[in-house]
Amino acid sequence: MSVRIDAIIVGLGAAGGLIATELARGGQKVVAIEKGAFYRQSDFLGKFDEIRYYCRSAIVPHMKSDPITWRPNEKTKAEVLPWASNTLGLGNPFQIPPSMGTGGGTLNWGGAAFRFREADFRMKSTIAERFSESALPEYTTLEDWPIDYRQMEPYFDRVEWELGVAGKAGNVNNTTVEGGNPFEASRSRDYPMPPIQRGAVDDLFCDTAKRMGYHPFPTPTAIATTDYKGRKACTNCGFCHGFPCHIGSKLSTHDLIKAAVEETGNLEIRPFSRVFRINKRADGRVKGVSYYDADSRIVDLEAEVVILACYALENARLLLNSGINGNGHVGKHLILHNYGWFNGVLPEITNSFMGSLQGGSIIDDYTSELIPDNEEGVLWGSPINTWTGDFQPIETIHGLPPHVPKWGKSFKDWMGQNFRRLFRMYSQHSTLPSNCYYVDLDPVVKDPFGQPALRITHEWTDYDAKAVEYFMRIKRKIAKEMGMLEWWEDSPTPNYHVTVHDVGTHRMGLDPNTSVTNPYGEVHECKGLYAVGGGQFVSQPSYNPTQMIFALAYLTSDHLLERV
Repeated sequence: MSVRIDAIIVGLGAAGGLIATELARGGQKVVAIEKGAFYRQSDFLGKFDEIRYYCRSAIVPHMKSDPITWRPNEKTKAEVLPWASNTLGLGNPFQIPPSMGTGGGTLNWGGAAFRFREADFRMKSTIAERFSESALPEYTTLEDWPIDYRQMEPYFDRVEWELGVAGKAGNVNNTTVEGGNPFEASRSRDYPMPPIQRGAVDDLFCDTAKRMGYHPFPTPTAIATTDYKGRKACTNCGFCHGFPCHIGSKLSTHDLIKAAVEETGNLEIRPFSRVFRINKRADGRVKGVSYYDADSRIVDLEAEVVILACYALENARLLLNSGINGNGHVGKHLILHNYGWFNGVLPEITNSFMGSLQGGSIIDDYTSELIPDNEEGVLWGSPINTWTGDFQPIETIHGLPPHVPKWGKSFKDWMGQNFRRLFRMYSQHSTLPSNCYYVDLDPVVKDPFGQPALRITHEWTDYDAKAVEYFMRIKRKIAKEMGMLEWWEDSPTPNYHVTVHDVGTHRMGLDPNTSVTNPYGEVHECKGLYAVGGGQFVSQPSYNPTQMIFALAYLTSDHLLERV
C-alpha cells in the first residue's frame, strides 16, 4: 500500500526548511529532497577549521559537481565561474551559492536579519515620484511588489519572535525608541532578545558616526544573545559567517527540520538526492518530480503539491530544465548586490578575530529612498554596515592591501602588526533588474548527471559603479574621522557575479504574462507547483534578503495550510 504524500519539497534551506517544518506540524505528510546531507549536530563540533570550510568548501557546491557558468554579455563564451574554480575549493563564501544539506544557506550565513522598508516594496513608484520615471535607466524592468509592508509586518514579527532575532527596535507603534533605528517602519513590538555583544571597535564607530550627524544602531541578528527556545546564547567564538554554529546559537532551519522529523512523524528527508525534472499532468497541473537518489538511480515521486525551495539560481534551472517558462520570464530580472568592501587598519586593538561580524552598528541615514539628491544620478541608497569581528586568518590574507605580499617577512610583519587592528565597512548596492542580465541553461556545460549547467549573463553597469563610488566617498570620510591609518577598497566593478544575495529569477506578480509566481509562490502556468525564496523578489533592497525569505515562507505555509 502506498503512503500518502501531501507535498514534495525540493531544497531545505531558509525557505524549504521552514515550509517543511510548518507543513509537517500542520499535519501534512511531506517528503523533502535535499542534494546535501541530513546533518547531525556532531557534524559541526569541529567547526573551527578554516581549511575545511573556507579552502576546501566542505558544505557549499563545487564547480565540478554543481557547475555554474558566467559571461559578461551574449557575445562572450561562458566559462565555469572563473573566481570559484580553483583546485582547493571555492574560497570566499560571499561569491558562491550557499550551502547544501539541511539548513542550506542558514548553516553558513552571517545572521543579519533586516525587515524591508515600506518604500522597498514600491521602489519603481518611489523613484518615479521623486526623480521622474525618466530617471530610471532605459534597460531596467523594475516593478513594484504586489504586496506591501503592512501585509508583511505580522510575518516579520513572526520571524523575529518565533525563530529568534536579537536587536533594538527604533519605532514601536509609531513611537520612536532611543537606541534603535530611527528610520525604520513602525513595528508592533521590540525584538525578543537584546543586540549581540558589541565588537571592540563599535564604540569608536558609533561615536564617530554621531559626531558626523549620523544615527548608528546595532545590526539585527538571528543569533541568540540569551538562551532562547532551546538555542544557547552566543559565545562570541569568531567563526560565524561561512561556518555552521557548533552550539546552535545562530538560527538555522537545520534545527527546525531535525525537530520536526523527530516530533511529528510527518516529515521524511531524502538526502544526497538531486531533482532534475518537474513532471506535469496532461491538464498542466503538477504531477511530481524525477530525481537521482543517493545511488544515482532515477526515482519518480508524485504529490499534489511540489515546492521548489532551492537557491534562486537553482530554482530557475529546474524550471527551465522542465520546460516551465511559457511567458519567457523564468531566469530574467536577475538582481545582485555589490558590497563596496572597504577595509582598514585602526591605531587601537579591535580584536578583529573575536565575535560575530554583526557585532557592529550600521547607519541607515542614506538607505533606500533616503538617498540625498545627488549629481551622480544614484536613485536608491544603502546602509553603511560595519564588520567588527569574525576575521579568519586565511580569508583576511585573500583581502590584503595591494602593497602587502602574501608570503615572506613583509607579509608576516604586516599580519603581526595589523591582524588585531582590522576594521571593515561595506554597503549593499542593488543592481536594477533588466532583460540584459539573466540566467539560462548553458548549451555546452553539463553537470556529472548530464543536466545542463546554469549560465549567468551579467556585468556591472556604469550606474552600479556610480552608486558604489558615491558611498565609498562617505566611507572614506568616516575612516578619516575614526583615525584610520591605512585603508584599501574593492573595485566598484568587482570580478564576482554571484553574491549570495542573488534574487529575482522567478519573480512574483499578479499578471501571469509578466511574472512567474503569485505572492504565495505558486507558479502561474502550473497549478500546485510553487517556486519560493529570493527568486520571488521583484526588486532587491539594500538589506540582506534572508528575513524576507523567511517571511515569505511563512506566507506560503499559511496559504497551503489555509490559514491566510
